[in-house]
Amino acid sequence: MPKVPSRNFGVIDYNSGDEFVFPDGLPGFPGETSFLPVEVPEQIPLLYLQSLATPDLCFVTLPARSLVADYKLSPEGEDLAGIGLGENAQPGMEVLCLALLCFGEDGTAAANLRAPVVINMKNRLGIQMIQSDDRYPIRFVLEPEREAAVC
Repeated sequence: MPKVPSRNFGVIDYNSGDEFVFPDGLPGFPGETSFLPVEVPEQIPLLYLQSLATPDLCFVTLPARSLVADYKLSPEGEDLAGIGLGENAQPGMEVLCLALLCFGEDGTAAANLRAPVVINMKNRLGIQMIQSDDRYPIRFVLEPEREAAVC
């Protein structure tokens, strides 16, 4: 069974094939192509994406639909083709759509709904996709009561 060291979770055992693969890496992290999804039961729906290459790199995410119930993808051209999805793919059982979270020095948390991480759950390939329209913000500030519910 493979293992991955993590600054946040210690050494994690996982099954080969559990990881999400980003063929082109993530913006700003082109060499980071494989991440292990980590759930902490007390923190669901948070999902951590732990780098398999860099123990100190772990992204915190939330499903986009946990923030906006009717969240829709609006891909540009062939954005989703590289991970085996059609241009009309939408979040659901076969398409995981995650908003990356960032945390301010003042304690605020915000989700990037404009550029979600989209994962084809059939082949576990992913991409960070910049939406073709501006209906969703880059900084969707989480309200304190929403933060308390997920943290």
